Amino acid sequence: MPDGSVPPEIAPIDFVARWAAIVERRRAQMDGAYARSRQSNVDYWGRRAKAYRQALHDRTDEDPFFVRVRAASARSTTIIDVGAGTGRHTVALAPHVARVTAVDPSNAMLSLLREDAAAHGLSNVDAVEQEWMDADVAPADLVICSHVLYPIGDVVPFLRKLEAAARERVFIYLRADPLATDLGLWQEFYGTPLQAQPVHMDLVNVLAQIGVFADVDVVEHRFTLTFGTLDDAVAQVRNGLCLREDDDRATERLRDLLRERLVESPDGRLGPETGSTRSAIVSWRPRR
Repeated sequence: MPDGSVPPEIAPIDFVARWAAIVERRRAQMDGAYARSRQSNVDYWGRRAKAYRQALHDRTDEDPFFVRVRAASARSTTIIDVGAGTGRHTVALAPHVARVTAVDPSNAMLSLLREDAAAHGLSNVDAVEQEWMDADVAPADLVICSHVLYPIGDVVPFLRKLEAAARERVFIYLRADPLATDLGLWQEFYGTPLQAQPVHMDLVNVLAQIGVFADVDVVEHRFTLTFGTLDDAVAQVRNGLCLREDDDRATERLRDLLRERLVESPDGRLGPETGSTRSAIVSWRPRR
């Protein structure tokens, strides 16, 4: 600098604390809305399970995460699917590997997973109905975790447990582009925007801070937040906004907003104009 002075020292960023702050701010907004509507997170997932399965399972073969994990596996491979949900990846991977253990705390989600596994004649799927941090499962060759980390505030122990359970590799799927899960409608009902969820760079920085330098593959894929009918859209988005089903005024307002914002795709489904989005496959070999 001209006067010979030195700029102030650059303070280090605590990426673990930053992750926790993002999650906590969003959690506080959601909890306040749940309290106002006298609902809970359990209610949310119980109502969402069937719609979630219908929206995602038909397109698994197009999913870059499935393609990547399948390429890394063989007939002898064992997999733990953490936060398996309705079993999108569990059911798709099971025919190609030795065994898949699906871990998820939602009975509604795992009930659908069990139904689909039975319908496909899959005898190599185990379902464990527990939170990941409480689950006692044997290690596997691969541990996968798809779009699960967003609400995990204390993320480091979660990541450490993923790593400890993997003999060969951990695969995490996380959005690279922020996704407005509320379709930008939270402010219409609560007066302030909903805090965006963490994205893959938040995870990469957290991992680096704890000494894990992961491989990152950013992929583009089809946008999957679509609905069969306007009524379906109202029901699902109302659930995500924590609005009561018996609040007719809010429901009609939501219907009008969705009618303005959703467009019809060639297959007849309704969704936002976004045609594709980017996610990241973050993976690493466990340290021993």
